[in-house]
Amino acid sequence: MTDVLSVVSAPPVTVERTRTIRDAAQEMDRHGVGALLVTDHERLVGIVTDRDIVLRGLARDIPVETSVGQVMTTDVLTLSVGVELARAYEVFRDHALRRLPVLDGDQIVGVLSVDDLLIRDARRIEDLIRPLAQEVIARHRRTPVAGVGAGAYGGDSATTASRRLVRAHPGDTLVIHGRTLGRPDRFGEIIEVRSPSGDPPFLVSWSDSEHVTFTYPGPDAEVRPRVPEEAAATGGQAASGRGRGRDRSTGSGNGDGRG
Repeated sequence: MTDVLSVVSAPPVTVERTRTIRDAAQEMDRHGVGALLVTDHERLVGIVTDRDIVLRGLARDIPVETSVGQVMTTDVLTLSVGVELARAYEVFRDHALRRLPVLDGDQIVGVLSVDDLLIRDARRIEDLIRPLAQEVIARHRRTPVAGVGAGAYGGDSATTASRRLVRAHPGDTLVIHGRTLGRPDRFGEIIEVRSPSGDPPFLVSWSDSEHVTFTYPGPDAEVRPRVPEEAAATGGQAASGRGRGRDRSTGSGNGDGRG
């Protein structure tokens, strides 16, 4: 059984109801939160959000020295510390709330937010997908693709007869190969790799749409390592030298006696 307190990510931030709206805003800024639990001698009596301060306070020309109790919400739904997490999902769904104070009797012990649930669900999905992604990558590495030879990608002799989805680094290029006739390959620059080992998911900036998205590459994908600038420059100089050599050879072989 998973209770609500096990998911709470931060301690509660409170403010006494006699404090001013200005004090409440400064507390929000200090702690980096968008809501405060309002207390009366440590007993929960309300909740005030940054939205309350703006719409119930500033928009109505209420002085910032007014007590925060004048703009707080008093009918606060709460959760008991031992309540199962499934019940919290139901409360959020039925009441369209973003935060729920968690109480142990009358004592405030935490605040459960929708963000806490989203982070938990995202981690569970990542744990579920990671083995599948690794299996797809391993299968892809084992499977050769017909018709892809050593010179398939710009004549690079290091390219093998199979497309390999290698572990990536920022700056590498992700290529999604078009299997359908007439469908072009899709290219994108990998700008972030979430896994320390270099495995997916990748944050990719696509050249065709200029959009940035997270992606788990499938069997039609390939990672092309970024070529260091020094190596690219050396290669360019070598190619230039080879070109000059061919020119000299051609010139000396004319044999027509002209200067």
